[in-house]
Amino acid sequence: MAEKRTVPFDHHTAEWVEDPYTVYRELRDECPVAFTEAHGGFWLLSRYQDVREALLDWQTFSSNHPGRVAIPHTRPGAHPGIPIEFDPPEHTRYRDLVSRYFSPSEVKKLESQITRFADDLVAGFHRRGACDIVRDYAAPLVAGTLARFLALPLEDVSLLDRWADAIFAGRVDDPEGAARALEALSSYIGEQLEGRKQRPGDDLFSALVKAEVGGRRLTDRELLGYGRTLLLAGREAAIDGLANSLWYLAQHPGKRWRLRGEPELLPFAIEELLRTMSPIQLLGRVATRNVELHGQTICEGESVAMIYGSGNRDERVFTDPDRVVLDRKPNPHIAFGSAHHYCLGAHLARLIMRVGIGTFLEAIPDFRLSQSEEIRRKLNGDARGFVTLPVEFARA
Repeated sequence: MAEKRTVPFDHHTAEWVEDPYTVYRELRDECPVAFTEAHGGFWLLSRYQDVREALLDWQTFSSNHPGRVAIPHTRPGAHPGIPIEFDPPEHTRYRDLVSRYFSPSEVKKLESQITRFADDLVAGFHRRGACDIVRDYAAPLVAGTLARFLALPLEDVSLLDRWADAIFAGRVDDPEGAARALEALSSYIGEQLEGRKQRPGDDLFSALVKAEVGGRRLTDRELLGYGRTLLLAGREAAIDGLANSLWYLAQHPGKRWRLRGEPELLPFAIEELLRTMSPIQLLGRVATRNVELHGQTICEGESVAMIYGSGNRDERVFTDPDRVVLDRKPNPHIAFGSAHHYCLGAHLARLIMRVGIGTFLEAIPDFRLSQSEEIRRKLNGDARGFVTLPVEFARA
């Protein structure tokens, strides 16, 4: 057995967030399985094949440990996220309850509403000649889409946004504030679910309160775990996916104009932008047994980070992996994960990105990063995205 490879890896630092890809390349080449003592200690899997095989092997790399899918871990004893923090067969039963609502045909029904909403958002800031992609466009577009998808009052969108921002940003620098926001969101979810029990409709929350698993109704704890997942799990990734894409296109006018002139390329471009700037950079698993990989022994009970952001730039799988190729085919990226934990909301996220990018390019084909306002990236490095992303363009 080789000596334990320990590296100074901490994804929640400004230096790492500025450029994680150099670190990833070194890990893949020199120590594809390594250990870091940051955040209580965890292992790193950085090569595409290792990450994908570990995701397939849920018997060895388990999600069934509430609070440990995130790194650093959330509070022990927290409500498990459903179905994210479960393994088969429970994961399969939970996921099957709602999978039809996330099917391509169901998601497609939202397209006209999302497009009108995106048009309205662009019209609102086009006259100013400037906007913040995150605050003025991506965040409200995703929040409004989720509200429509879950049949929530549209007037609650800004409130839900504030809670979600506090939860995600506060995990690193304000855990007490994050806990308060999560408690407030949980109360809101409880009120929505109770309302569906009294007046069920044809929406997803109503389906949950009527659903059965193993011949019984879901408990309030299970309903809350589901509600948190629906309102939080995909929100940040969808915002980041859209904002990252527009950040890149702001700096590459040739590719921007090509997409505008060849809109049929947009679905392929979205996959490529997700690959190169994966919104979810890494997620945790827990080893259920001792396992040896590349000469390193991961012990039972230890946390293991699946680094999607590194796997998606692995030169062993992708030619010229650091370059954005708009029509790259094939493109077997793992930005949405793989196997049974493949992102349930992938079709919805793709729709948001397709409408969001297409609408913005159609209305504002020529834009650039702001020369006067600060661009700030998120410091929670398990996600790749921006806190602020100001851009400039000609006024309408």
